[in-house]
Amino acid sequence: MENNPYALEEISRRLLEAAARGLWKPSEEIKEKLYRVRMEIESLLEGEVQGVAQRGEVWIYSYEDVDSWREKMKSVDEAVEWVKSFGSR
Repeated sequence: MENNPYALEEISRRLLEAAARGLWKPSEEIKEKLYRVRMEIESLLEGEVQGVAQRGEVWIYSYEDVDSWREKMKSVDEAVEWVKSFGSR
């Protein structure tokens, strides 16, 4: 926090994102502490308004979630499978 609060905010955000995506499985206690730390850092970086910190959210979408992305990714998925097929020959 003392040397680079922006890096600390980014690290905490990424850890919470990893937990939300199931890539990291911390205890509920750890997640809650990490969330509180992130909110504290965010409020310090943005400035507190009468003691209330902004509760930021990060929404994560994959191509399965958006129809137009899903259609565009079909050709990419096909190309990946085609490349993988060379490894089995």
